[in-house]
Amino acid sequence: MMKRRMLLPLLFLCALLLGACAAQSAAPAASVPPAEALSEMDLFYQNPLTAPYGDIRRLDADYSAEQAQADRCFVIGAMVHSDDLFTAFMTDYENGEDAFIRVVQTTTEGDPILTDVLYDSAADEVLLVRDATRDAFAAEEDRVITLEHYDGVTEYGSGHLYWIAYRGALEDLDPMSEDLFVIAAIN
Repeated sequence: MMKRRMLLPLLFLCALLLGACAAQSAAPAASVPPAEALSEMDLFYQNPLTAPYGDIRRLDADYSAEQAQADRCFVIGAMVHSDDLFTAFMTDYENGEDAFIRVVQTTTEGDPILTDVLYDSAADEVLLVRDATRDAFAAEEDRVITLEHYDGVTEYGSGHLYWIAYRGALEDLDPMSEDLFVIAAIN
C-alpha cells in the first residue's frame, strides 16, 4: 500500500515533465528562416571560394574589425585595409571569373557590418550575404542576416565613389530604389 502511494505521485510528476517537454519541443522556433533560404545560404557557404572564410552565421558574436583584418577581409573604417582584395575581386568580375570578397565596415559607433559578395560566373549574378547582427544601435528587426541576388557590381558616383550592387540596367537605376545596394564607400 505504501508503495502505491509513492508510485502515484511519481507517475503524476513524470506525466507533467513529459507534457512540458512535448510542449517545449512543439513550440515554433523564433526567427528561423524558411527552408529555402537556409538551403540557399548553405550552398553559398559550400562554394570553394567562400569556404576559406567560413560561414558568416557561425562567426563569434563579438567578431571585430580587427579580427576581420587578421582574416584578410576588405575592412573599411577609419582606414581601408586589404584594398588589393577589392581590386582582385573587380578584376575577376570584369573578366567573367568567379570571385568572392568579405567586406567589413564599422558603424559610427564601431560595430562591424559584414557583407559577403560572391560573383557566380555560371549564373552571371552577384549574391550578397549581409550580416547586421552586431549593430547594437540598429532596431532589433534590422539585426539580421540576409541573402540577396543582384545582376552586377560597379563603382558609382562622382566626388564620393561607392561600390554598388544593382538589379536591372545600370543607366536606369534610381538611387533610392531597392534595386541598388551600396556595398561600400570607396572614398
